Amino acid sequence: MAYVKPYIDEAGLHISTYADTRDDLISTMKAIYGDDIYLDTDSQDYQMISAIADKHADLQMLGALLYNNRGPGTATGGGLDGVVKANGIRRKRAGHSLAVLTLQGTAGTIIYNGKAADKAGNLWAISGVVTIPASGEIDAEAMCEKEGRIYADAETITRIMTPTQGWICVTNKAKANTGQETETDAELRARQTISVARPSRTVLLGTIGGIAELPDVTRYKVYENYTNIPDSHGIPGHSICAVVEGGENYSIAEEIYYRKTPGCGTYGDIQVAVTEEMEQNPLECPPMRFFRPRYIDVYVTVKVTPKAGFVNQTQAQIIENVTAYLNSLEIGSDLVLSALYSPILSATKDITNPSFSVSALLIGKSQDNMAPADIPILFNEVTRGIATHVTVEVS
Repeated sequence: MAYVKPYIDEAGLHISTYADTRDDLISTMKAIYGDDIYLDTDSQDYQMISAIADKHADLQMLGALLYNNRGPGTATGGGLDGVVKANGIRRKRAGHSLAVLTLQGTAGTIIYNGKAADKAGNLWAISGVVTIPASGEIDAEAMCEKEGRIYADAETITRIMTPTQGWICVTNKAKANTGQETETDAELRARQTISVARPSRTVLLGTIGGIAELPDVTRYKVYENYTNIPDSHGIPGHSICAVVEGGENYSIAEEIYYRKTPGCGTYGDIQVAVTEEMEQNPLECPPMRFFRPRYIDVYVTVKVTPKAGFVNQTQAQIIENVTAYLNSLEIGSDLVLSALYSPILSATKDITNPSFSVSALLIGKSQDNMAPADIPILFNEVTRGIATHVTVEVS
């Protein structure tokens, strides 16, 4: 393809590549100084042409980036942040997981800036100053110091990291409320698509869009049963069922109440009473129900045969990739065994010359029951990846 000036037509923006610009400059040099000018790759003139063409290609790519940043479908980074403002939404930033810790110790003990740790070594900072009452036990909210989706099941935050005289033990009786990662470009584009459907399309899409925009909501799924009888998930007839990870219970219940149609039932094991403010007296509304996802911890064993280029970091990268993939699946999505090959093989730098081969892949809900087979996931369940549950065996 020959060099052309940048232009825009019905197909979009057209720019020239580095090679096109370089070849055009070489032709221009020969037209000025004659065909006998020496312009092989080891010449100084060629090196100068190459440097100019490289800078020109950078400017062309900048123009393409600016052009693509005009719309949500192709915008990236800060450009996408600016575009979606027109829809009244913004990128969700990383949040912190929250847990309620039960502190036990001698009555009157004062704990300043207390910290505890979970089994994975994550630190949880206790809010404010806590004084242990006469009962010897008190609950206090703690925030994980590490941002993102940090999981902590019940009774896993048990180590005191700021020893204080009179503070004997700590634990969390319930699992932590999981924080969120910074929203990716792909996730923000998907949410922008939902947001523009809220006022103009179905009530169900409006409900999904409302839940998706709530702070700290990470994953969500809304089911609808429009029939007269319970469906295969057990959802009653003429009802909706939301399964939501993250966010506050009351905020989720409000979104469901304000967006569902009159007479539509709700289904779930979380029940929240919603009060609608009226001009005179508050209106007591039917309780809204929804589910929190039940986590399915997945154990993975990958047996690999190393080849040239396989290093310890490759093994660590496989574990990281598999864990991230398990934590990215949607609520209610089955875990397909063969889908794990993609994150595993992406640990090799060059897929055309892989540094290892996979000889066996086993997955299961427990370490004692693993097999090379898919794992079915219920409608209100979601897979969870934990690095210590992923094993890479090198043979």
